[in-house]
Amino acid sequence: MGNDGEPEILKASPSKDEIVHLLETYPLSTQALPYTYGTAGFRLDAKLMPCIMVRVGIFAAFRARYQKREAVGVMVTASHNDESYNGVKISDPDGGMVAPDGEELVVQVANETNVESVLNLLQLNEVDKLSCDHTAIVHVGRDTRSHSEDLANLVMAAARAAGATVLDHGLVTTPCLHHCVLHANAKGGHLPSLIPPHPNARGYYELLAKSYAALLSTRNNITQSSLLLVDCACGIGFPALQQLVHEIQAQKCMRRIVATNRPTSGPLNGNCGSEYVQKNIAPPTWYGCPPISKDYCAAFDGDADRIVFFSQATGESNGMFKLLDGDKISCLFCNFIRSQLDALKSSLPAHLLEDVPTVGAVQTAYANGAATTYLNSVLGSSGIKIAKTGVKHVHAAAHSFDVGVYFEANGHGTVLFGKRFYSFVESAECALAATATTPDIRRSKVALERLKLLPSLVNQAVGDALSDLLLVDAILELEGQTIHDWNGLYQDLPSRQAKVRVRDRTIIKTNECETRCLEPAGVQDALEQASVACGGQGRAFVRPSGTEDVVRIYAEARTREQADMLAQRACEIVHEKCGGIGQGPPTLSKM
Repeated sequence: MGNDGEPEILKASPSKDEIVHLLETYPLSTQALPYTYGTAGFRLDAKLMPCIMVRVGIFAAFRARYQKREAVGVMVTASHNDESYNGVKISDPDGGMVAPDGEELVVQVANETNVESVLNLLQLNEVDKLSCDHTAIVHVGRDTRSHSEDLANLVMAAARAAGATVLDHGLVTTPCLHHCVLHANAKGGHLPSLIPPHPNARGYYELLAKSYAALLSTRNNITQSSLLLVDCACGIGFPALQQLVHEIQAQKCMRRIVATNRPTSGPLNGNCGSEYVQKNIAPPTWYGCPPISKDYCAAFDGDADRIVFFSQATGESNGMFKLLDGDKISCLFCNFIRSQLDALKSSLPAHLLEDVPTVGAVQTAYANGAATTYLNSVLGSSGIKIAKTGVKHVHAAAHSFDVGVYFEANGHGTVLFGKRFYSFVESAECALAATATTPDIRRSKVALERLKLLPSLVNQAVGDALSDLLLVDAILELEGQTIHDWNGLYQDLPSRQAKVRVRDRTIIKTNECETRCLEPAGVQDALEQASVACGGQGRAFVRPSGTEDVVRIYAEARTREQADMLAQRACEIVHEKCGGIGQGPPTLSKM
């Protein structure tokens, strides 16, 4: 990618011989079979990934040319995993994750050991006859891992040999790559009219910065809050945030946002980043961070698609540590959007009130019970859906609302705006334009302006740490609140997460939203008995990991001691009834 943010264009070079050469040079690893595409894409030890990169590259070219006939994207990253891992995610033309039909095919391609069968699956036997035009386009990006460049080069070589022109975006965050795909396909109707097309990395930063500055400008006399310190997980989020801050300053907005934990200052995701902060309920390691305020902080994960906020008021003491995870972000967003709609409704004619868009929140079983109670008070019970764990499941469920807010507790989420939202905003704008100005009308017009800006500021393709960072900060500024005011929306119930290694995770079966264990027999009854024994508000559930032979455990209770005891008992139940490995389950340390 050039300094202007434009991707490097690598023209298609169709060659069946080159495809066969790549497939034979990078055969499947028998120790990794079968390769599975979870909610995070293909992800394994980096040494096992070259063969998958080749197959994903030719699949992406096939999908862009024959299945979707629009540009698609490929991101090389392993997100919150450590440096030894790498992986690859595929984006469909709408900027979202690859649809189920594509996922099914790419998994088939990834596990097909016969080269000729791969060629047949992807219609590559006649690839030499393809013209080298731009009808098939594949956008490629990568994170800062030491092996990401070589792996991305394999993706690009395979895609070009399969007849696709490659747009190499170089080092970008995962959400930026998804943004570029969505905006490149604006003519296909994927990009709402309220959002101006910005189909490259520079445009991504400009759009976020302009939308953020415009949103802040809807309130006069804003007094700047304390410095916002961001832990970038020693990953791609660091240069990305620096570029974003530069663009914000270009908008004459002097907000103090400081990026820390650069790629060279410490190990990627090593005792830092959103995964570490959220799972350990503890501050990150600040690698080379100057002695500045840590009262208002955020943490990205390794590819900057997750974010959590926290306050480390004094030193390293966990007693002064406050975590605001995806649940708190979801509640803040829902509250703000609901309040803007209410302010707008107050000045609209009666016939438009029938068209007010629905606002809803999607949670997973990992959502804190206190968050669900709070959202119920804001949205009503019909405004909450519980979806299966995994961003592709919550993203799909969010489309059932006109304005769908989804966040997993780990900080991955966004806000989706449907057609009814855009139609309502347009009608409201016309109605207010024909109304005499009064104080109430002015308030409604401010609310309308804020609602119009949200789709440009909130990444419509995928969860985005940079986008969510700016919206949280803007809301707090507009409401004149601190991180502590926000944290006071509700008090989290103490919770604890753990995992138990098992011989075969596939024997564990759950219901659709993963709140109940259906198999093996007796597990659910034992969990319920343990929950009752720990007192009121106790609940625990288990689910198999999507990528490794472990069972993930979540426990929640009225007190910290009860939550820890329930999590320990759930570990014992899983180890006993689900084929745990070793002499016994892990003993959980007290938090």
